[in-house]
Amino acid sequence: MAQSDIKCEVKNSDQEQNEERALSVFASEKNEDLTALGLVLVVTFLVLLFTKWMV
Repeated sequence: MAQSDIKCEVKNSDQEQNEERALSVFASEKNEDLTALGLVLVVTFLVLLFTKWMV
């Protein structure tokens, strides 16, 4: 299959809109990841704290 036969033309406005969408998706995933990391750290600290008190 020859790759030169395939042509894809994208308008600049469409490309910019798609790039903005992609960046917003990555930004929201980053916020969710940071929230999950914070919750994991808090829960880990609490588990370590209570297990130390119980011993």
